[in-house]
Amino acid sequence: MNTEQTIETFNKTGVLYYKDIGEGMQRHLKHDDPRFEFLSVERFSRGLGLDWGCGSNRFSSTVLSVDNYPHKEADLVIDISHTNFPFKDNVFDFVFSSHAIEDVEPKYSQRVFDELTRVIKVGGYMALLIPDMERGRYPKFDELFTAESPEVIRGERQIGELCGNPGHKYNAGLTCLHDWVNNSKYKFEIVQKDTLPHSQMTLDFVIQKL
Repeated sequence: MNTEQTIETFNKTGVLYYKDIGEGMQRHLKHDDPRFEFLSVERFSRGLGLDWGCGSNRFSSTVLSVDNYPHKEADLVIDISHTNFPFKDNVFDFVFSSHAIEDVEPKYSQRVFDELTRVIKVGGYMALLIPDMERGRYPKFDELFTAESPEVIRGERQIGELCGNPGHKYNAGLTCLHDWVNNSKYKFEIVQKDTLPHSQMTLDFVIQKL
């Protein structure tokens, strides 16, 4: 389905165009999905869903997938740092996002967070997965390889190269998540946070819109 059809369907009916979803709270992920981080928030990710920042690893083919860039997996390409989704308020049962919001410029991050929230129904969920840079489970956004870095010693990387993802804009972690919640014009309840093993880089954070 192309972008124009996607927008038209949501604006006119407010229901998911994927006919196989049906109504009610249905699973989008199989029990044996290898992405354990995704499974960690699965129980909050049922019904009509939006996957923001899908990249090439969309949550499910049964969820509307959105990205800033025209990835093959994206149903809709839009940059909500500067504009709103073409959807009504309170449309989705959940919004899911994995390793995306840390790529937003800090001055736009609250706007993006609130726009994601706007389209969630009251009682619905936002499930976020982010790299935990704040507590060292993933390199800081500006962390560089040094002469002492094992990767440099092995000849795999060069001194002065970024250790992490060059798209990251700040040190993501619990502090920024709590700041977005506290500074939002919407009200929430935090229903899950930081349940993944700390041997993994990903931090999970789920809120319910009140």
